[in-house]
Amino acid sequence: MTWPRWLSKLWTTLWSGRSLADSEVQFGDELLLAAHHAETTRRARAAMAEVVRAGYQLGPPPYGYRALRIRVIEPAGRGKLRAVLVPDWQAAAVVKQIFSWRAEDGLTFAAIAVRLNGDPRQYPPPVPGGQWTGKAVQRIVANVKYTGRQVWARTVAGRPAPVEQWVTSAPKVHEPLVDERVFQRAQPRTGDEPRCA
Repeated sequence: MTWPRWLSKLWTTLWSGRSLADSEVQFGDELLLAAHHAETTRRARAAMAEVVRAGYQLGPPPYGYRALRIRVIEPAGRGKLRAVLVPDWQAAAVVKQIFSWRAEDGLTFAAIAVRLNGDPRQYPPPVPGGQWTGKAVQRIVANVKYTGRQVWARTVAGRPAPVEQWVTSAPKVHEPLVDERVFQRAQPRTGDEPRCA
């Protein structure tokens, strides 16, 4: 196994007894590399935000949709493949039913999962051969993409980000499966429901 150059330098510095301040000259390349990495990351995030604002899908499609790859011509004249969401009609019907049970009937996520598991042919689970869970239902109910918007950066370091920090597209960049009113009525209220496992 070969060690990265910066790690070898750090190891040598630590074992030679010199302070890190004495070794700053040696770490100049690594600092430049770190700055370059930070700038590259910033540019990549800005490019992803632009893709989302334009209404294109990043990553796998949510349950109820499938990704349709299309060629988009950029202003510079180059073509790029992008993904747009189109309904997967059987799974889309399941999503609509979940929102109806939640918004109209007030069922808990766990109760909805029990109903879905009662007829897996009509309500196929997101993972083939798997089962519905309250957590899977909760993820569907919380996903703004079902209203026809693209959304990105809903979490930061694995934790929910404030809505104001989300990157979102214009409304109806793809076919919505539920309208905004139903979506809002399906959301849990404070103290409404215990966490689902």
